[in-house]
Amino acid sequence: MSSDPHGTADIPVGITVVGFNGQVLGQVHEVQPHYLLVGQDGQHVDLEVPVHAILGVEAGMLRVSVTRESSTPVDPVETARTQIEGEHPEH
Repeated sequence: MSSDPHGTADIPVGITVVGFNGQVLGQVHEVQPHYLLVGQDGQHVDLEVPVHAILGVEAGMLRVSVTRESSTPVDPVETARTQIEGEHPEH
């Protein structure tokens, strides 16, 4: 049985993510073991939010201890290409 210390199995895709400063970062697009891909509709670049930044769910929103400025931008086209080709980007 695998460990899930950050509770990522309970994070629904589509939940709104709110940063430490109260700014909405977007919605969860993808849940990975070490990070969440968070983006906004109509925006090209998602944010990579580390799972250790998860504070919890409050009022139906996922609170995290990072801001947009402190999160890593990820190009979803590059992410899709990497997954298709089987490459593993360094994090």
